[in-house]
Amino acid sequence: MPTANVNGINIYYETSGSGEPLLLITGLGGSVVDWHYQIPELSQHFQVIAIENRGAGRSDKPREHSMALYAADCAGLLDHLDTASAHVYGISMGGMIAQQLALDFPQKVHSLVLGATTPCPFGWPIDPSTLTKFAGAFGSSMSPEGMATAGLPIGYSERFIVENINELRRLIKLQAPYVAPLKQWGRQLKSVIRFDVRKQLKKIKVPTLILQGENDPIISRGCCKYLAKHISKARLVLFPNGRHAFNIEFRKQANSVVIDFIKSVSSRVA
Repeated sequence: MPTANVNGINIYYETSGSGEPLLLITGLGGSVVDWHYQIPELSQHFQVIAIENRGAGRSDKPREHSMALYAADCAGLLDHLDTASAHVYGISMGGMIAQQLALDFPQKVHSLVLGATTPCPFGWPIDPSTLTKFAGAFGSSMSPEGMATAGLPIGYSERFIVENINELRRLIKLQAPYVAPLKQWGRQLKSVIRFDVRKQLKKIKVPTLILQGENDPIISRGCCKYLAKHISKARLVLFPNGRHAFNIEFRKQANSVVIDFIKSVSSRVA
């Protein structure tokens, strides 16, 4: 089981493929399994490094959490792997970590891919019914599988759920053993709530790709448009009818966009 001792804790990671390094950062409470539909394809083109954030998966579960610490853990992992810099792809909270990494360790970042994310939690005009469902599931006594099943409409369109329910249930079973414990999930959530880099976005100078599902019930289109407006080298791609897990529902299109983007900037920024 590959781990790196970083900032005094053990961080779990997986690597695959070869080529220019691509760091994958998962979202709130997640694990490497969340990249189940990305790693096989991305690793055909890049050396993929997938990290499990402190508090989740097989990484240590310390009391200390912040977006700055998550970013420092990512930088420390790259140092552990003798990787001077990498392309960075973050989803949801992972996209927030990616922004923090680009700000705190700009020399570590070749390019950014920011998926379903925001520069601050105040850009979340979440519908009250969605928020109640989201908070209620994670605050309940349900099993990880039950919580994930209750949250399916947040991630996917109704049609996709109906047509792919068995596949989604298999993915949930793969994810369940590595979901962050409730206390650690709460610490990660507090880090998200405190996150705000709106005034710093102009400092991000690397080429940036922003990906968003048009119907994401958690992250509004206003968030991705704000990122696109204030990061100087940003490009925005919207997925019609996509929700928070657009990278799974529209994985073929999303993976292709990411691969093309990184290849287009690799020779220029390497």
